[in-house]
Amino acid sequence: MAINQKDIKLLWGRSGNRCALCKAELTQDKNSVKSAFTLGEQAHIIGEKEEAARGKSNLTLDERNSYHNLILLCPNHHTEIDRNVEDWPIEKLYNVKSAHELWVSETLGKVEDQYVLAKQVSVTSIIDAAVKYSHLENWQNWTSFALSPDPTWPKNLPDDIFEFRQKVISSIWPEEFDELRRATETFSITLNIAAQVFMRHSNLYEDNYYPDKFYKTGGWNNNYEEDVKKYKKWIQECHDWLVESTKSANWFADVVRRDINPMFFAEKGRFLTMEGDILGFKAKLHVYTKEQKGSLPDSLDI
Repeated sequence: MAINQKDIKLLWGRSGNRCALCKAELTQDKNSVKSAFTLGEQAHIIGEKEEAARGKSNLTLDERNSYHNLILLCPNHHTEIDRNVEDWPIEKLYNVKSAHELWVSETLGKVEDQYVLAKQVSVTSIIDAAVKYSHLENWQNWTSFALSPDPTWPKNLPDDIFEFRQKVISSIWPEEFDELRRATETFSITLNIAAQVFMRHSNLYEDNYYPDKFYKTGGWNNNYEEDVKKYKKWIQECHDWLVESTKSANWFADVVRRDINPMFFAEKGRFLTMEGDILGFKAKLHVYTKEQKGSLPDSLDI
């Protein structure tokens, strides 16, 4: 499991964007690395894996990836602490982190900076919910099955999407994150509609939902042609809302990268869909225009 956005924001904010050892100013954005800045690295105090440096521990993976077990370092010092474990034991690194964050608070910290950080941390919990409940890490994989001629959805996904929608509805957003609020609301709405549309004619079998081909009655169907048309229309509606969800996922990620974390899904890039049939599949990129973004989520037909 990856480090969540809330813990990343806490680590960088409380570390003052500086290496805990040499105090060098760091950046999260690979594209912004200049002579005055170094790309920062979120180092694990207790190793992320058992075989990693300082990895022998009873901590769970979630605990290993939490803010409390992370220290912000420059690449040189990250390499140094992992190569010289005897010189950099767990206790010493915890002490270094604590001392550095106190130095940041006393030397660099400003009341307004801490206020901004607090707002950003509150927003990152919503971002983490979006990643978790929309299965964003596995987006292209699960949507490729959902966009197939016979769409299938994982068993727990519709409930997860509903949980995400409830989280967004109940969230309180700072005013300065208005576009992120609109993008997140749009993402939760489109995804929730996509799930509701699919669930109209689907049946659960073991670990997946499959389409209910209601035009096949098991006997003579007097309305066969009409039912086939209805079924095809439903399949198209399922696909259309997943495409809409992919557009909103890309908008959401773009705003997160701009306003919160420039490295948010930066390695994987934009969210794509794989669409096609037995004759072949094609990767497609779906994005909103600037004009469409300006009217969302109010323009959604819900």
